[in-house]
Formats: sequence, structure tokens, C-alpha cells
Amino acid sequence: MEDYDVFGEMQNLKDKRVVAFIEDDENFIVNNLINSDIELIPIRLSYDLSCFSKPYVEQTKTLFTYYFNSDNTFNNELLRLKKHFVHFQRFPFIVYIPLDSKYDTLIQMMNELDIECVHDKNLFISKINNNKKMILIDNDDTLTRSDGTISYRTKKAIKDNKKNGNIIVICTSRPRYQAIEVAKKAGTTDIVISSNGAEIYDISTNKIIDGLYIDKNEIFNFVKCAYLNDIRLVLSTGDTDYVTKEVRNANQVLIDKYNYNNQLSDLNIKQCMFIGSNKNEIKKIKNQIKKNKKVCIVDETKDTSIFSEEWFSVSNSNVSKGNALIRLSNYLKVPLKNTIAIGNDKNDISMFNSCGFSVAVANAVDLIKSNVDYVTLSNNNDGVAAFLEKLIQ
Repeated sequence: MEDYDVFGEMQNLKDKRVVAFIEDDENFIVNNLINSDIELIPIRLSYDLSCFSKPYVEQTKTLFTYYFNSDNTFNNELLRLKKHFVHFQRFPFIVYIPLDSKYDTLIQMMNELDIECVHDKNLFISKINNNKKMILIDNDDTLTRSDGTISYRTKKAIKDNKKNGNIIVICTSRPRYQAIEVAKKAGTTDIVISSNGAEIYDISTNKIIDGLYIDKNEIFNFVKCAYLNDIRLVLSTGDTDYVTKEVRNANQVLIDKYNYNNQLSDLNIKQCMFIGSNKNEIKKIKNQIKKNKKVCIVDETKDTSIFSEEWFSVSNSNVSKGNALIRLSNYLKVPLKNTIAIGNDKNDISMFNSCGFSVAVANAVDLIKSNVDYVTLSNNNDGVAAFLEKLIQ
């Protein structure tokens, strides 16, 4: 194999988040690295994979593995490692290698390439996570412009942050199916937080990471109340909304007024939204529900709303966007100090109080802007993009 200027070719690779590791603990790798947002380079000492379990081999077969030849001379092996990184367009910023004499040459090679060597697993994970940010972004009037669109500039800023290793998550009051739609349009990470934090969902695996639901008896009482007062009630489950009246989109199903107990008994309801043109009646019901300690009001009509309908949303009393931020931070093993929340409304305040750094768009009211660390441009002036661009600069 001919020699060439590998360092010149590697300059554009150092920005990629890539880690390398000795495979000495399958469970550690599966639980902490596989399916993460980083590129992985397993370092193996042999082509014989009989020492690994079949499920593990299956999970790692698509990775660009480096086979270390301890019998090769140092210079040749070092050159082979450089060319491996260039050929596969992956240059690790950190590598886990246990302290063992059989790895001395490998450690020396990594030092020659200015790649940080870590010998403790917990420190390895901590350093990986301390190098990235988890950013939760509200949707309406924050990520999207007033006409509901997401600008090219915002999409590019999200893409650039993901390339830099940051995790971008939609965190919205909207139900799951709408959160997924927004995430796909914006190009964010394959995790969405919907229903004001009631559910954290992984789009790539079609699995619920975490969910908080409303007690069934409370659900039945809400439905009964809605029918008695001729109020439209929307009950959010997985990908479907159940409504007491007026089906408004293909993801909504009309509740059977005379059989709703059976219809709803096996469903996990994340959020209930009371909607009606009789504003006094809606406010009356809201004040009654505020006394219920099993649930909480997580969102409601803005004081400046121009819509003719009054509404408010109810969830499990433990639900908030801030609570969801903490739960997801623990799940992804990202320190809270590395979390960022961007929003514009009252239901975003819990995010601001829980995250490491808080950002409001300029179109937020003064109460919101006084609760954050930084105020970016308005949603119509690509405030989210402006902040994300500064973040990676």
C-alpha cells in the first residue's frame, strides 16, 4: 500500500463524533454505545469472533472494525491505523483501552495520533456525553414560523448541530403523530416528546421510552363531564385522538357515547384537551379540575389568543416538559448541565427551570423572556436557527 499525506486528508474528519474502544465488555457496549448518535470503531485483536455472543456479533456487524496486529512493527501498524481512519472517513476523538501491557503499543499509537485514551469505562462515557448537548425545542411559534413552516436555515442549523454530535428533540404539547410529523420535516433526532412531556417516543424503533398516563376513573369522569356540558374533549393516546364530538382529522376517532367505558378501558391516555366556544363554561370546568390532585393543567389558551374557542389541557400530575427533559437526560446519559431548552410559552417554563441553559424566542411575552438565560430572534426571523448557529460556532 502506497504512502501518502494522511494527516492532510484527515483534517475534515476531526469534526465528526467518533469513538473507538476495546471490546472487553459486551453489556457495557450494548447498554451505552450501540444505537447512540456517535460513530463506533470496535478494536479487535483477532478475526475469530467465537469469544463474542451471536446477538452481539449481529448488532456490531455493520460497524467499521479495526483489527489490531500486535505482531506488526510499530511504524507499519501506525500507518495502517491512519489509513483505516481515512479510508472509512472516521477519526475518533477518544478511545477506551483497558490498562494492560498487551495494549501498550496500541496506546502509544493513539497518543501519536493525538487521540485521548481513557482506561475507565465510566469516565469514557462521561467524557463522551460531556462533549455533546441535548436541545429540546418547542414547536408552535418557536421552531415554526407563524404560518406553520420551518425555514431552510433552521433545517440546516439542526443538521449541522446533529453532525456536531448534539441531540435535537422536538418537545411539544401536540400529540405523538403531530410531533413525529414535525420531527421529520425539521430533520431532528429520532426521539420526540409529545403531549407536554407525557410521552417520550423513539421513532426509529417505534417504541415508547417513557410515558405518564391519566388514571382511568379520571378519564371516565372527564368524558361524562364533556357530554353533560356539550364540550369537545380530545383524549390523546399513541397515534390516535379520541373525541367526544367533531372529528377534525384522520387521526381522530369519535367516542361511542353509550359505550365509552369499554372503548377506552384498555387505552393509555396521555392528555385530555377540553375545547369549546362557551368560554365561561370551559373556565368553570378548568377551575374545578385544578382542585384535582391526580391531574394538572399543562397548557391553556393564551391571554392574547385570537381564536373563538377556549381550551385547556390536562395530564397526569407528574407531567411537564421539564420533567420530560430530566427523564430523557437520564435515559440518554447526558448531564443536565449540557441540556438546552428553547421555547416561547408558559408550558415551557418547567423546561427552563430544569435545563442547563434556557432560550426564549423574541416573540415570547415578557414573563417568559424574564425566565431564560438568553433571548434569540423571533420565530419569524429564524430565532432557533440563529441560536443553533452560534452554539456550534
